Amino acid sequence: MGQEVKTTLRFDGRILEGVALLEGDSLVFRGGAATITVKFAEMFKVEANAGWLDMQTNRGLLLLELGAKAETWAEKIKNPKGLVEKLGVDADKKVCFVGKLDPDLRADVEATGAKVAKSARGKDFDVLFLAAAAKKDLEKLATCRPMIKDTGAIWVVYPKGSEELRERDVLIAGRTLQLTDNKQVKVSEDLTSVRFVVPVAQRKKK
Repeated sequence: MGQEVKTTLRFDGRILEGVALLEGDSLVFRGGAATITVKFAEMFKVEANAGWLDMQTNRGLLLLELGAKAETWAEKIKNPKGLVEKLGVDADKKVCFVGKLDPDLRADVEATGAKVAKSARGKDFDVLFLAAAAKKDLEKLATCRPMIKDTGAIWVVYPKGSEELRERDVLIAGRTLQLTDNKQVKVSEDLTSVRFVVPVAQRKKK
């Protein structure tokens, strides 16, 4: 759910046509049978040069044709957003936690100075985090939906690679409640998250 563009990659003497995806901490290129993933941490030099993104890595030089987007991608790679920024949390936000949220994530959210509810009750929240470890935890989504503002968001935080709770289960649960999933963010090596929002057509007109 990052930024995706059709492009040409020059790497290791090859010219590949495909799609490049800029994710939270890596760049992914898919072209035919080839899939190349390069972590930002692997790149020791990144420059935009005449519409090309030049990436110096231990694997060698990768050149990605991006046109006007080259400068933007270079900046995003060199200055990636922090986790809470990706989650849309800052000091002006009203936040609620439902379930047993990862303590490190909770601490990062609280450190922003956001207005965090003392209990899993209330309404008009800008951001609500629902911790889910099993399918039954997704039943709480129904009570979470009326707790957020029309322009608010619900982040479902769940384990990666779990057989007990798959991404498909999370997406179905939100869509069944007529919520729109529009972003995914890696929380840690063990956790990921999906953001649900109220569809624009269903928001109250002011």
